[in-house]
Amino acid sequence: MSERIKKDVVVVGAGFAGMYLLHKLRGEGLAVQVIEAGDGVGGTWYWNRYPGARCDVESVEYSYQFSDDLQQEWTWKERYAPQPEILAYANHVADRFDLRRDIRFSTRVNSAVWLDAESHWLVGLDDGSEIEADFCIMATGC
Repeated sequence: MSERIKKDVVVVGAGFAGMYLLHKLRGEGLAVQVIEAGDGVGGTWYWNRYPGARCDVESVEYSYQFSDDLQQEWTWKERYAPQPEILAYANHVADRFDLRRDIRFSTRVNSAVWLDAESHWLVGLDDGSEIEADFCIMATGC
């Protein structure tokens, strides 16, 4: 029989939105599981590693605003950061707030079904395991 775990929230995607949701919902006392297809955080900035990849808005706009300490400890090197610097920032945030412990990397969602009778989501993963959750949030970007 495959593993089935219960969480309050399942978040799909460990990009900037997924990482923020994990941090925020954890702070609200919820049990959260993030599912990420890649083997690292960063979303778009993890996947898009082509030559010349960089942001087209000022780097500071990528900074999370929820922590003054985080704001003070990170300094962007360029006004429009290249992909490696943005990815380094995402990894810094993941480490700073111990986010990786609630992220399942290299895992894909096969299904997400709302079960009316049980009033929860049943999220099926590519390894055959399942997660029951009251909330399922898609943070898969664009």
